[in-house]
Amino acid sequence: MGGELVTGLGALRRRKRLLEFNKAEKHVHNFMMDIHYAKEMKESAARLLQEAWMYYKHTRRKDSRAARRHQRKMLAAIHTFRQVRLKHRKLREQVNSMVDISKMHMILCDLQLGLSASHLALEKRIDGLAGKLDALTELLSTALQQQPPEPIQEAT
Repeated sequence: MGGELVTGLGALRRRKRLLEFNKAEKHVHNFMMDIHYAKEMKESAARLLQEAWMYYKHTRRKDSRAARRHQRKMLAAIHTFRQVRLKHRKLREQVNSMVDISKMHMILCDLQLGLSASHLALEKRIDGLAGKLDALTELLSTALQQQPPEPIQEAT
């Protein structure tokens, strides 16, 4: 029983990895969805114009039943057009954010590279200063050892 559960969970995890897109697949998918939404938006706009014309035509003829029917269809077409336009806008924002994330990643990589280079240069300078400080302390200690000790004068 436990082995079957572990096997099932492993298969589920592998399946989830297969369902995720890599970067190139995301771009292709977003491109295809952009084309699909643009086509759907054109169709809904054409349907809206058609229903608006039919509504106008039937109101001019004083056919109230057909006018109400086309008015309902026109309102439904407006609703569909707004929904498709919203989906298309969300997709474009998602694509823009994906591009922004890749740009941000490149900027962060460049920044990290610059920081590591400046960090290495700073470490070299600190090592050089530490060596100079050691040489200075040795020089001071040899200079102090070569001087004869001064006699201590007591205050009277």
